[in-house]
Amino acid sequence: MRFVAEGIDNFEPHVILEMILFYALPRQDTNEISHRLLDAFGGSLSSVLDASIEELQKVKGIGENAAILLKLFPEVCRRYLLDQREAGRIVTSSDDAAQYLLPFFLGRTQEMVVMMCIDGKGKILFCDKVFEGSVNASAVSIRRIVEIVVRYTATDVLLAHNHPGGLAVPSEADIEVTGQIARALQTVGVRLIDHLIVAGGDWVSLAASPTTAAFFQG
Repeated sequence: MRFVAEGIDNFEPHVILEMILFYALPRQDTNEISHRLLDAFGGSLSSVLDASIEELQKVKGIGENAAILLKLFPEVCRRYLLDQREAGRIVTSSDDAAQYLLPFFLGRTQEMVVMMCIDGKGKILFCDKVFEGSVNASAVSIRRIVEIVVRYTATDVLLAHNHPGGLAVPSEADIEVTGQIARALQTVGVRLIDHLIVAGGDWVSLAASPTTAAFFQG
């Protein structure tokens, strides 16, 4: 098999999809189905794998098993990257944090908030999803965030959330929620040191923005 000899670096997207689909559709023309998938979702491999199971099944030739197999790949990739992270890692900058956090958002099609709790030496004490859904002041549980901080006796907190299919640009709701969380953390003597907005492999730091830097100076 060519994959065994060469890997997939030089494979066209439709060839990669053909290989995946062969295991779910062994007696069908997976070449034709692969091209249908690419046509339906903008021509890129990532757009196909980011589609929902329901959307995938709308493409002729894709049944439930094939759709589930396709969705399994980004999920496994995310788990693989998360498993590679070093336990007890020291974070010294927003860039360090971003590299640690980006795998959380791989293949995610809904907004989610990830919270990182850090001690005085920069050691990660806790890092996990704390909210999923549209980020706004009424939806995000600030009380839960404070409870986690107290439980882990964190000194600093860093937040990150994604804009699936969008740009790494903070919305008004992002800025409002950031301010509320920063003020709530100050009441328990904890600093919010940054809030990263992630879109694909891109990210921006609200702490580095002149319009929001004041939230992170407590």
